[in-house]
Amino acid sequence: AAVTRAPGRFEEGLGPGNARSGRSERSGRSVSTPILPAVVAAGVARSRRSRLKAVPGTSVEEAKEMSQPDRKAALERSDQMARKILGADKTVEQVVPADLLQSDVGKELKVAMESMVEVLHILCLGTLLLEEAKDKSTVGLHGFALDTEYVRQTDSTETTMPAAAVTSYVMKQLLENFPDDPVLSDEDGELLSRDESFAKSVANFLTSFQVLPGATPEGVAEWSKHCNSYPDGVPPNRYWVFTPIDSNKEFRDAKQFCCTLCLIQDGEPVLSVMGCPMLSYDHPSRSTSHPSGSSIFYAVKGHGAWTQCVIMQRETGVYMGQYGLKGKSLKLKVSEKIRRGNDGLYDMLGTEQLRIAQRSRMRQDIFLDSERIAKLLGSEFAKFHFIDNSIKFSWLARGDEDIAWTITQGLYDSSSTLRITEHAAGAFIAQESGAVLSDFDGKDIDWSTGPILANNRGLFATDPNKVPKQAIVKAAKEATEKSQVLYEERCEKRREKAKMLRKIFEEMTKQAETDEEIKGAEVVKRRGLEMLDNDEEMMKLTQESMNRGVPILGQPPTADADALEGPIPYSPINPNSE
Repeated sequence: AAVTRAPGRFEEGLGPGNARSGRSERSGRSVSTPILPAVVAAGVARSRRSRLKAVPGTSVEEAKEMSQPDRKAALERSDQMARKILGADKTVEQVVPADLLQSDVGKELKVAMESMVEVLHILCLGTLLLEEAKDKSTVGLHGFALDTEYVRQTDSTETTMPAAAVTSYVMKQLLENFPDDPVLSDEDGELLSRDESFAKSVANFLTSFQVLPGATPEGVAEWSKHCNSYPDGVPPNRYWVFTPIDSNKEFRDAKQFCCTLCLIQDGEPVLSVMGCPMLSYDHPSRSTSHPSGSSIFYAVKGHGAWTQCVIMQRETGVYMGQYGLKGKSLKLKVSEKIRRGNDGLYDMLGTEQLRIAQRSRMRQDIFLDSERIAKLLGSEFAKFHFIDNSIKFSWLARGDEDIAWTITQGLYDSSSTLRITEHAAGAFIAQESGAVLSDFDGKDIDWSTGPILANNRGLFATDPNKVPKQAIVKAAKEATEKSQVLYEERCEKRREKAKMLRKIFEEMTKQAETDEEIKGAEVVKRRGLEMLDNDEEMMKLTQESMNRGVPILGQPPTADADALEGPIPYSPINPNSE
């Protein structure tokens, strides 16, 4: 049964405190049974409010401090709380339709679903720990102490401790149940083997909170390696696609994120499970979203897409360590929409606008291409929702959106850059809910090409009852033509600047006075002209300039607020004025 664990303090060698040992019905591992009565679960914020109310004349600073959620206390209290949540004690067999569990991938579905429930618990506990360690003056999970203890940075990836813990846990489940299946992931599977200290932290976390009581640094390092077991060369006939936190940027910025697991068989997705710990459980049949329910989305080929409620007990926004499955899974149909929110601005337009989910942090030219497609589809003021992970496809599947697409470069660029790890799980869930999946050239998505979707330009999923596939393909074709024209105009401007630079380089020696200056100017002139004569290099610089998010020389220095320079703050006196 999906029962509540009794997490212990996250300290080396410290167990679950004063708690008796019980046993989980599902996994057989030991869990903690509470000694103290349920009244101990009174929220920290509630007690703080009582203290504040009992002390008249409290200062504003003290009031602010008392009103803050005490995450450390919540973690400590978890030692004493290991109750099942009333009405949320179901097993996977009780909530998932029987025909799905009896299908060809029934065992895979059961293992993936049970693992994902535990993953939600791990991620919520991990987030709680990072919240406690972060710099309290920042928004999101950032800060020197947090980065030092819980984050590891490599050349290509950034790994947080919760992500490493999820990777170790899920890989252990796959190794125990499907040892011959390779796994494709963007994670660094060798990280824990190289970093003993980080491996020790992950093992202590999994042990202290009773997720994997027997975990050791050597064990988690060995399990983690399996996430890079995907072979080079020809893609295998069967393998798993796994992402522990999608995306790490959203997770650290305190935005929506998810964990995805997808089974690829014979070049096609056949099973997908996505866990969203911070996404409220919702469905078109409900009158409102569940206040304490998180969402799991899953799909089986030929059996549709489904959503499941997982109760993650919180008080004043702080996870209390209690969780469990509640109610039966509900089927998703892309044509059934959630229409209960009001948006005054869009309501005033008088016309219905498309709701489109797409990635965030887009370059201006990419967003303009995206906006151009929407306008060609007849939506002058399309309502864009920005998110940098697979949740956008789940929004579409459950009725929050009309279209979900991924455009990673300008439409003038026909190269293929999409990664299967970022799209397989979510796109398959949308497709099984009834959405039509395609690239912007109208071709079906070719999942058999390996890590990169090399045969497809972009990707979109659409509700065919709202926006037909061919309408998007036609609009994308027209938008691409415009994008190519604008790109050539930008390149022409760049060439004009190159001519100006050529003239500057040619005149440099005339401005030099000493022999040393003349010699240096000759070197600069020669190298500058060589670069300008290389058309391929200039086009590369043009593209890099467009892709770059900051100026080539970096951002200008930030003024020191404490420096005695410039005008006096809040003063009309400007020392630079005459």
